[in-house]
Amino acid sequence: MKRILLASASIVAFAGAAAAEISFNGEAALGYNDTEAESDGTTGGDEDRGFYWDAELGITFTQELDNGLVAAATVTSDVVDNQLEGDIFAEGYVLSLTSETAGLFFGDTDMAANLRWDGVSEMEQDGFSETDGETVLRGDFMAYGLDVSLSALVDDTTDDDLIPVEDTLDQYSVGVAGSFGAFEMSAAYQAEEDDFAQAADIDNGDYNPNEIFGIAVGTAFAGADVDVAYARDLTTDEDSTGIEVAFPVGPVTLGAFYVAESAQDDGYGVAVDYVSGALTVSTAWENVDDSEDWAIEAGYDMGQGLNFYAGVSDAGDDYYVASTYQLAEGAQLLVSYGVDDDNDSEDEIGDPEYQEGTTVEVSFEF
Repeated sequence: MKRILLASASIVAFAGAAAAEISFNGEAALGYNDTEAESDGTTGGDEDRGFYWDAELGITFTQELDNGLVAAATVTSDVVDNQLEGDIFAEGYVLSLTSETAGLFFGDTDMAANLRWDGVSEMEQDGFSETDGETVLRGDFMAYGLDVSLSALVDDTTDDDLIPVEDTLDQYSVGVAGSFGAFEMSAAYQAEEDDFAQAADIDNGDYNPNEIFGIAVGTAFAGADVDVAYARDLTTDEDSTGIEVAFPVGPVTLGAFYVAESAQDDGYGVAVDYVSGALTVSTAWENVDDSEDWAIEAGYDMGQGLNFYAGVSDAGDDYYVASTYQLAEGAQLLVSYGVDDDNDSEDEIGDPEYQEGTTVEVSFEF
């Protein structure tokens, strides 16, 4: 669902010589969609989806400590979701303690390897775990011009009586990123940890229990940006080696990548992006593991707050047209029509991720 981030508002209080700040931000959407849906919200059923609405609220508490450190806590809550009453529950929580050169984070925050890793498109073996509701303890610091992160998953799984099964740290991970003259590099490693996935019954596709290592280097050469990366899954003993190039020519940017894979067919692709004045056009074609995909998407700014968008993606199975209009400062109207012929996009049609069917949605900024 397309949402607009609400502008932050702040309330400032004072405690002694240190300033404490409470800031609010959120998301809100109200719309109508005419697609027939199943009872679980997926498309292809016999019930009209009709009106939908939701709102999320984020609250950040910040305190400047006397020793120069900054303590902060962020809580994200779902306020309403297609109902006008109900309990407010926390969806995300991050507690942090930071300085200019270091930081400690606890909660729904990025894991170290995934945070620092910057590889090549469509590499199969660089699947570092991503946070999706797991609890993470991570430390960041700067050393010799490098940004270094260390993290571990907090095993907070419980039994049927809500008694902790274990109280340990799992899947340690490290990530490093930095620049050396004209070169940029990143390296990442995560340990193997299968017990945590089984105990927590994780099946979200973002957690990878395997041991993975990766290293990538990028530079500018003859006007082109060139990136080379290598990743190895040490659990399966499979690897990926990739190169990616982006070359600007006036308003056009040409791109290409090639990835040699040990476990499947090699992947390769090309892209052409055009940006000139009010017109933006993006095209891409790729063949990954003998599966072909392509997309053509465009946008045009008519001025006076009116924009038009159109695109074909998913190798021609998805297509859409859409328009946005700035009703006034902080208010926007979206009208879109999308088709998902193979029913695999799950209301994320094209790069803007439009819903299937006709959608009319208004969003507000406060």
